[in-house]
This record gives sequence, C-alpha cells and structure tokens, in this order.
Amino acid sequence: MNASPCKILFDARTASPSYPGVSRYIRSLLGAMTPLLETDERLHLIVGPDSDLPSDIAPHITRHTTQAPFGSFKSHLQAFRLANTVRPQLFHAPHILTPIRVPGKMILTVHDVIPLSHPQYSTLLTRLFWRLTGRRAIWHSRKIIGVSQDALKTCERYFGSHASRRSTVIYHGVEPAFRPPTPAALADVREAYGLPEKFLLYVGSDRPHKNLTTLLHALALMDPTATVPLALAGFDGPPSALYREAEQLGLGNRILWLNRVPEAHLPALYGAAHAFLFPSLAEGFGFPVIEAMACGAPVICSALNVLKEITGGAAKLVHPTDKQEWRRAIHAALVSLDWRDTYRDKGLARAARFSWEESARATLAVYRQLRGRTAAPRPLVCSTAPVQNR
Repeated sequence: MNASPCKILFDARTASPSYPGVSRYIRSLLGAMTPLLETDERLHLIVGPDSDLPSDIAPHITRHTTQAPFGSFKSHLQAFRLANTVRPQLFHAPHILTPIRVPGKMILTVHDVIPLSHPQYSTLLTRLFWRLTGRRAIWHSRKIIGVSQDALKTCERYFGSHASRRSTVIYHGVEPAFRPPTPAALADVREAYGLPEKFLLYVGSDRPHKNLTTLLHALALMDPTATVPLALAGFDGPPSALYREAEQLGLGNRILWLNRVPEAHLPALYGAAHAFLFPSLAEGFGFPVIEAMACGAPVICSALNVLKEITGGAAKLVHPTDKQEWRRAIHAALVSLDWRDTYRDKGLARAARFSWEESARATLAVYRQLRGRTAAPRPLVCSTAPVQNR
C-alpha cells in the first residue's frame, strides 16, 4: 500500500522587489529544489500580488495567491486561510514575520534580525512587532534554518536559547550565471554604462545600514588624481540623500550613478570592477560579496562576523566605520601590482564552495527528517570553522 503524498507549503510572499535578498533566496532555492522532489512530495506555493517568481520556475507546482502586500495583517490572514485549505504536513516560512500557527510542522529560515540588532534603523512599532511575532514564530518552529552561523547567534541573542536548540546552518549558493565574464561581455557592459577601464564598484541598496556614507567620506580623503571612480548600482541616484552628500564632499564626477541594474548585467559589471566595496554595518549573509567573488571581482568589505564567516579569508576586511582604514585599503588596492590577482584568485576559490544544489539537498533533508524519512541532515560547511547542528 502506497503512503499518501506529503504536502509541503512554501510561503513565497517575500519573493518580491521589496525584499531583494529574501527573494533571491526563494527563487534560487526553489529552482534547485523542485527537480529533487520525490514522487510523493507535493509542493505548494503562497505568492503575493507583486511576486517576481518566474512562471517557469516550477510549472508543475500549485500556486496560491494572496491579494494584500506582505507585512500587512490582511496578507497574513489570507496566508493563514490558504494554509488551512491546503492542510500541509510541512510549512516552510522563509521570513521570520509569518503566520504564527499553521497546519503541519513549521520550518523557519532566519536571514537576519536587523530591526532588533540595529534598532536605530527601525521604528518602535516595527521592533515591537518583530519581537512579538518573531518570538512566537521561533517557538512554534520545529526546525530553524540559519543562512549563517552569525544569523543564528544573533537570533538566539534576541529570542533565547530555544532559537538554537532546533537549528542548523544552510548557506546560500551562487547562481551559475555569476562567473567570470567573457571579454565580449566586459566590453558590452563598459559601453552600456560608460565605464572607464578602471573603477571601483558597490552593488546594493542605499539603506542606512549599508553605510555608504563612510565610503563617500573615505573617497573624499583620497587624492583625486590618484584614485578612480566609484560606481554605485542597485538604487536610484538623484534625488538620493547620498547624491547630495557626494556633492557636498566635492566628489563630483568621481561617483558614477548606475542606478538599478538588470540582474543579467551584474556578472559582467562585477567582473569589470577593479575592486568590489561593501561597507555594510549589518548582514545576514551578504549576497553581493559572494557573487562578486564568483565573477572574479576582488572584495574589500566590512569586518563583520558574518562576512568573516562567509569570505573565509578571501577578502580584505576593514572596520566598517573607520574612514581612514577604508582609504588605506582602497589605496593599496589601486597601487599594488599583485593585489587584484591575489584576491581575485582567493575569491574565485571561495565562491566555488557555495552551491544552490547543495543548499536545496540540505533543505530537503530537513523536510524529510521531519517526515521521519531520514536521519538529521549534515550541515553545509563552507567556513573555516566547522558548522554544527544545534
């Protein structure tokens, strides 16, 4: 007698332009995971009205759409009702703000808790919502997946030891498109954006915790005749507050405002840069860092615990808010004859250790452990120190 199919409900409402990091996680994980599903595993998705999941990512998977944007009470209520209609055995929430009680066993992915760890960047109401909803979600989760050891440690700091007793680390992967570009692709991206032969690059948002102001001040300390332009991509330039700050610092044409760049252009953009700069104050993983490495861009980034963990010695680490240290690191990258080749080789070797297929297999092992089909999954080990199940 065949066992009944196992329904797995994946809450993909954060696969939207408003949550670029979590959206990339959902798209890449689902793309790698769906071909690995067993014949008795049925995957259902909850998507939002602004979903950016491509229609061909999982054509044989059942989709359920909510009408309200993620984060609203109406959206959570609709997701709760859909979950009770599907009645899954497993419910995977890839964001800590999720319906608290759902049918089946809940798996929660923790990316970061920045509203709590860096309260200066959020409102009191947001912090209270995160504390109440996050604590309840973690308490009801049967398994917690951390995208890094640091993410789990930070989660434990704010939600207690229960957050670590049922947790495991599963790192993100790198999409195959992120690889060293061809000479033709490099030439095309330089022409498309008017890039010089030598430039520095940042890709990401302009949110305060990304700390771009420190980068601007570090550049202002450098000799204008001995530096190269900094290209900023991932957000709209004027009328950004950063644009006005760059003008006040006299950076002028030393900043190239690329604005939002199509994802298809990113590999060549990374590969064309002399160095990729990432001065963030808070991250759960740091997608741009590992993707830049995979494309052959040497990386200078903040000496955050999570970036130390992810880069594993393959990037130049700098104190996040020390403008002089950033100035010295950038200067060394520009004048050293072998700096770029050394860090490029280190970065390529490091990035090769991150695979979405391995992430998908580890995630499915979590599902199957909760079904009683397998033993506890082995965590993915990509850092210099061993990662342990908790």
